[in-house]
Amino acid sequence: MIHEDKRDTIWLKFDPESGTGHSHPYQIAPEQMTRVLSGIYVQKRDVVGSLGFLFSDREGAPAFSPTQITLIAPLLSAALRKASPKDMATFYLLTGDKDLGKLVTSGGLFVREGRMYVILANAHTTPSSVQYENTYELDTHDEPLLPIAKKKFIVGFNPKQALIPNGQLRGKDGYERYLDESKLVIIDLQKLFVQPDLPAPAPSSP
Repeated sequence: MIHEDKRDTIWLKFDPESGTGHSHPYQIAPEQMTRVLSGIYVQKRDVVGSLGFLFSDREGAPAFSPTQITLIAPLLSAALRKASPKDMATFYLLTGDKDLGKLVTSGGLFVREGRMYVILANAHTTPSSVQYENTYELDTHDEPLLPIAKKKFIVGFNPKQALIPNGQLRGKDGYERYLDESKLVIIDLQKLFVQPDLPAPAPSSP
């Protein structure tokens, strides 16, 4: 357990799909984790329509609120520093909506060979979502990777130049289809945190 209160929980959990092992423990500053979390967004599938897994030019809603990011960025950074190669950092976050009631955002993340894999199982999802033609409240607190409603949204990341298409790594060591692939983003951390190119130096005088 990294953190737990009445609304939010951050754990390290054993990852049975870790294979040869993740690149843990991993050092990432809270400011860098903030950059990662701020770049993740979701788009409802009914907005995507015939585009399938492709996003339109209009990006979706942020997956995490500024308040959530302020709370969990240092906690997830601490989790990755403490993680073993067989662990995944997971999160379960609760917010309230005056019309919908409780909303769940949950998932997990790990780092492998300079790439961060973020699985967003639920994003502002009501535990009373309609699934399998029944309406019921599903408690996924102890299973943060379990989607409450499987086909409600897809996940994207900005800036797009740091996003690795799932198909590029599918079938390779370290890639596992933990969920519907539309809920998985893979981020190239080097491209995300690279410094802007410096201007070329002026030629020296002969």
